[in-house]
Amino acid sequence: MTRRAVITKNEPAEEAVDTAHETAVEDGRGEERLWSEAPDAIRRDALRALFVARDIEKRIVNTVNSAIRDRHLHAEAQNVVITGETGVGKSEIMKRILAANPERRDPETGNVVRPVLYVDVRNSSTPKAVAQAMLVQLMTLNGVALVDPDELIGSTKAVGVPELTRRVKTQMMGQGVVAALLDEFHNTVSDNGTDRLNRIANWVRDFAKSKSRSAAKPDGDLSEIIVFVLIGTRKVERIVDPALNDELASITPYRVRVPRYRYETDDDKEAFHELLAEIDNELPFDEHAGLDKPALAEKFHVATFGLLRQLGIIIVKAADLAIEDGSDRVREHHLHAAVELKRGVLESHLMSAEAEGEERRIVENPFMPPEAVERKRASGKRGWKP
Repeated sequence: MTRRAVITKNEPAEEAVDTAHETAVEDGRGEERLWSEAPDAIRRDALRALFVARDIEKRIVNTVNSAIRDRHLHAEAQNVVITGETGVGKSEIMKRILAANPERRDPETGNVVRPVLYVDVRNSSTPKAVAQAMLVQLMTLNGVALVDPDELIGSTKAVGVPELTRRVKTQMMGQGVVAALLDEFHNTVSDNGTDRLNRIANWVRDFAKSKSRSAAKPDGDLSEIIVFVLIGTRKVERIVDPALNDELASITPYRVRVPRYRYETDDDKEAFHELLAEIDNELPFDEHAGLDKPALAEKFHVATFGLLRQLGIIIVKAADLAIEDGSDRVREHHLHAAVELKRGVLESHLMSAEAEGEERRIVENPFMPPEAVERKRASGKRGWKP
C-alpha cells in the first residue's frame, strides 16, 4: 500500500507535520495525501523528528518511573545506572524522558517547577564542575538563562564542594525535582587510579543520602529523596562498584545496559531487520525502500557496527538526498552518497566510542554507488567554436 502524509486543512504547511500513515486521520480533520505532494520542508521536519520506539527504551522508562514512583517507600532514593557504547541511543532516551516531564512556571507562585533535571556532563569533570553545571541548568527555563551563567559560575569559585552541593540540592527541592539525569557521566572517571573514583562515588552518595532529619521526620522530607540516573559508557559501573563504595552501591539497585545491534545469530538479524523495517515505515516517502531486506540490512550493519546513532545519520542524510532529487523512496546510491558525505562525522563518533577493537575506527562504505553514465565518443560531428 502506498504510504501517505497527513496534512491538516487550513493550517500553515510548516505546522502540519505528521509521520507516515496508511489510513485516514481518525478525527476527520485532515486529508490524506501522498508524501510526494507535501512541501519539502514538511518532509524534512519529519526526518528531524524520526524516532522508533524500542523495547529497551520502554524498559529504561519503566525503570526510571518505578524508581521515582517508589520514593515514598524507601528512606533513600533508589538510583539508576544506564550504560552502553557511545551511539546506541542512551541520550535520546533520556531526552524523551525529559520531554515527558516539561519544566514550567507555577501560575500561582511564579516559581519554576522542574520535575526532571537533565545535565550533560563535560569532559574530565570533577564533583565541583558537575555541581556547577547542575546549578546553571537549574537557573534556566525552557533553554533560556534566568541569570548570567558566567556570573553564576564565578560566584561559586570560592565555595567548597559540600556547600555548593547543599545549594544545588536546595534549589532542586524548591523546584520539585524528583530525578536528576546526569548524561555522559563517564567523563567524571579517570583512568589513572582510584582516588578520583572515590571522590566521585562519595560525592554522589552524599548528595543522594543528605537529609534534614528531625525527631518529627527522622527519615527527612520526601522532597529530599531525589533519584539519580547516571548515564554513560561502562566506566560508570566502576563508580557504583560495591568494592569501591558499598553504600552507593546499596542505593543504586537498578542497572540497565543498552547494547548495540549485533548481526551474528538469527535472532540478532531478525531484531535488526525489524528495526530497519520500522524506520523505513516512518520515512516520508510514498514507497518503502526495503531497508530490512537481508542484503541491504547486512550492509547497514557493516557501515554502522549496529550503533543506532550511526544508523540514523546515514538514513536521514540518504532520505534528504532522495527528497532533493525527487525520488519516490530511498535508494542504495543515496545510502552510498550519505556515507561518503558523512564519513567525517561517522568516524569521529567511533573515535570516542568504547571500541571493541581497533578496527572500529574506519567506516566502510558497502553500498553500491550510482551506475556510471556511459559517454559515447563523438562520431565526426562538428563542435562549437568560440
